[in-house]
Amino acid sequence: MDAEQLVVAAYGALDYRFNTGQGRDDRPFDHAPSNWIFSDIRSGDSYKGGGGTGDNPGGGTHQIETHDLFPSNENGYNLWRAIYFGLKRVDTALRAITQKTAADFPNRDIRIGELKVLRAHFYFEAMKNFGSIVWYDENTPIDEINKIPNTFDTAFIWSKIEADLNEAIALLPANQTDLGRANKMTAYAFLSKAQLYQKKWSDAITSADMVINSGQYALVQDIEKLYSEPGYGNKENIFAIQFSINDGSTYGNVNMGDLLNSPDSPGDDPNHPYLNGDDFHKPSQNLVNSFKVGANGLPLFDSYNNADVTAADNVDPRLDHSVGRPGITWKDWAAMPQQLNWSRDISTYGPFVAKKNMISPNSSGMASNPNGFPWALGNLDFPIIKYSDLLLWKAEALIESGQIAAGITIINLIRTRAKNSPYVKDFNDHSKNAANYAIGLYPTTLSQEEARAALRMERRLELSNEGHRFYDLVRWGIAEQYTASYIEVEKTKRTYLQSASLQPKEEFMPIPQIEIDASSGVYKQRAGY
Repeated sequence: MDAEQLVVAAYGALDYRFNTGQGRDDRPFDHAPSNWIFSDIRSGDSYKGGGGTGDNPGGGTHQIETHDLFPSNENGYNLWRAIYFGLKRVDTALRAITQKTAADFPNRDIRIGELKVLRAHFYFEAMKNFGSIVWYDENTPIDEINKIPNTFDTAFIWSKIEADLNEAIALLPANQTDLGRANKMTAYAFLSKAQLYQKKWSDAITSADMVINSGQYALVQDIEKLYSEPGYGNKENIFAIQFSINDGSTYGNVNMGDLLNSPDSPGDDPNHPYLNGDDFHKPSQNLVNSFKVGANGLPLFDSYNNADVTAADNVDPRLDHSVGRPGITWKDWAAMPQQLNWSRDISTYGPFVAKKNMISPNSSGMASNPNGFPWALGNLDFPIIKYSDLLLWKAEALIESGQIAAGITIINLIRTRAKNSPYVKDFNDHSKNAANYAIGLYPTTLSQEEARAALRMERRLELSNEGHRFYDLVRWGIAEQYTASYIEVEKTKRTYLQSASLQPKEEFMPIPQIEIDASSGVYKQRAGY
C-alpha cells in the first residue's frame, strides 16, 4: 500500500473490524468499539439482553455484567486483539511515512499528526479497559516489541499519550477537508480528556477552551436527529467512527459491533422498523428511573430509584430520545409505537430497548433495502468525542477546582439544549408529548458537593449508554460503592444479579491469559486475578 492507503487503513481499525478470516474480527459483536459491553453493562446503565443469560456474544458477556471476570474471558481477549491490531496499523503507517521527505509526500507531517491522534486513542482505550498495557512506538526495533513487558506505570503511559497529542497539535491544521480526519482540535479534545483522567484540572480547562474557542463545534438543536439521522451530528461530533453504505462492499462499512442491539421483531413482522434484531444492550430500570425529575425539573438524586417510573411521573425529556419504552413513539416510525414483544426476554431483562445512536428506520442511510440484515445499521457515525462530552469535562474541571458557578453554567447550557429540543410526541396525538416532560436549570449557588453530584448526574443523563459510564465511575473512585448500591436494589428485579459483586480488581479487565502465555511470561497479570 502507498502512504495514503496506510493512513486510511489505520483509520479503518477504529471500528475493530479486520480481515483475518475469523468471524469475531469481521463482526466484533462481543468487543464493540462503542464499549457497550465493557462500560455500559458493567456500570448498570444497561443489561446484556438478548435471549437469556446463556445468550452470550463472545461467550463471556454475562460474566462481564455480573463482574465475574477471569483471564480466560474471550471478550477481553478480543478487545485486547482489536486494540493492538489498531496500534499495529498505526505503527506500520508511521514507520513508512517517517522515512519519506516532504518532497516525496507533501502531506507527510499532517498524516503523521493524524496517526499520533489515532495512536493516542488506541492507547487510551487500552488504559481505560486494562490499566496495564504494552507500550511501543515506531522507534522501537521490530525484534524488541515481543520482549516488552506490560507496564503498570500509569504515569509513564499518560506521558506518552500526552506527548503524541502535543506532537499532533503541532503538526495538524485546524480544519481538514475530508470529514472524519483528525485535526488540531481533535488532538486538543483528546488531550483535555487525558488531563481530566489525571485530575490536571487547569490543563484540562485550557485544552477544552482551545476547542470551544475555535468555534468549529456546537450543540445541535434536535436531539432525536442527533441520534438518528446520518450527518446531522457532524457539528457536534469532534471525532467519530465513520460508517458508510453503497461503497462497493456487500453491506457497506457499518457498525457491526452494535449489530445485535436493535429491537426484536417477532415473526419478522414487516411492520417492525428493522426486522429481526437481537435485543442486546437493554437499558436498565435504574437508568430509566434516573430520568425522573421533581416539580422543579431537576433530578431526584437520592430518591429516583425508590420506585420505578410510572406514566404519572415527571421525567427529563431526554429519556425517550435515549431509551425505547413500550407504547412510546419510535423515532419517526409511523406504523406503530414500540411494542412489548420487541423485547426477546422481558422476564429476564425487562421491556426497555436500546434507542440511542440507532438509525432512523426512514433514513436514506439505512444499509438494508428496505429492511432486514443488517437491521438498524447504516451510515450513522458513532461518536468517540462529542462536543457535549467535552463541555462536561470542562464543567467537571471547573467544579473540582472550585469554580462552581462557571461549571454549573456549562451544565445549564446542555440542559437548555435538552429543554428546547423537540420532545417525543404521543403516537396517536402529535399535539401532546409522549410523557410528562420537565427539565429545569440549576442555580449557580450550589456547594461544591452539590455541583459535583449535578455534574455526575448530567454525564449519566446526557451520555447514557454511549460507552462512558463505567470508566467515569472508576476514575471518580466510586465504582465499587456505586455498583454495590445498584446491585442491592436491582437484584430484586433481575434474579441473575443475586450473586453479582464488583471487586476492586475488576475495575479493569484482566490481561488475557492467552497473551501472557504467548509472551512466555513477559506479560504479568493484574493483582488479584
